[in-house]
Amino acid sequence: MESKVVVRYFASARDSLEGLTSEEYLASNLGQLIGHVKERHSSKQNFLGILGTSMIALNDEYVFELGNVMLKAGDEVAVIPPISGG
Repeated sequence: MESKVVVRYFASARDSLEGLTSEEYLASNLGQLIGHVKERHSSKQNFLGILGTSMIALNDEYVFELGNVMLKAGDEVAVIPPISGG
């Protein structure tokens, strides 16, 4: 069963998508969702590079094994790129 979830992009991930802050996707697990995001934005090479080094959070909790995490309606996925300080 597929669920509608919200994806939020932060920092350089959001900037590379030209101000896009969130979208809804249909997916049954987190790995499938990230695959869909990569496919949808495949023309934005800068974003794909950022996505490859980003942390993924589901409902404010970092996730490390994306393919094993099932999604449910109302979930929020965050794409959090590496942070550099100064």
